[in-house]
Amino acid sequence: MGKVKIWNSGANDWWDVAHNTRIWDGHNWKKAKIRGWNGHNWVMLSEERHVDTWEATWSHGYWSWGSAKPATSLQPNNYLQSGAYNPFHDFYDVGAGHGMMGFNDGDIRNKLAGARIEKVELYVYETHMAYYNKGCTVFGTHNARGWQARFQESNYDIARAYWSHRGQDQWITLPNWVGDNFRDNKLAGITTNINSKDWYYYTIIAGTTAGWKKPKLRITYWK
Repeated sequence: MGKVKIWNSGANDWWDVAHNTRIWDGHNWKKAKIRGWNGHNWVMLSEERHVDTWEATWSHGYWSWGSAKPATSLQPNNYLQSGAYNPFHDFYDVGAGHGMMGFNDGDIRNKLAGARIEKVELYVYETHMAYYNKGCTVFGTHNARGWQARFQESNYDIARAYWSHRGQDQWITLPNWVGDNFRDNKLAGITTNINSKDWYYYTIIAGTTAGWKKPKLRITYWK
């Protein structure tokens, strides 16, 4: 694929200008879009591929009725619950609990402004589940800014993590529209939530006090 370069006599070298070319729109200098012919298609030469990761800045677990949970002997209150483990855990709450996590959405919007999203991934560490050898966490999204006293959710069941044992971590892939919505100020975080009391869905996800185990959002984009 062709590149756009100019000769810099002072540096005695060819400089790549595709990523640095600006045009004047009458008010400001803006990054120019430069396309080149690769023999088959016109492709964008002025985009660079970026991969940025954001750690969760807050997280919390919630009762089935939506109120924020206090800390217990089993986990801190910033760990994210999903599902029900009645009667062996929280026997007075027979419903399915929830969780929320948030990120520095302002920085995410700043980084993604004008970007084309390639991939969105979420890192989570499962600390506990009902069964020893199987479990599933269901994820959604929310648009709440900062810690919330009550559970909120905008989109339900956008992705799932499947577990084979307790104390397991993984990166899961989220739909690309999640990155688009972070960029466009339409969402600010991720939820854990399941409309079922089947023990298969009872899982606990490490929160922001868990050090390297805390949730992380990784977005690959072109800009």
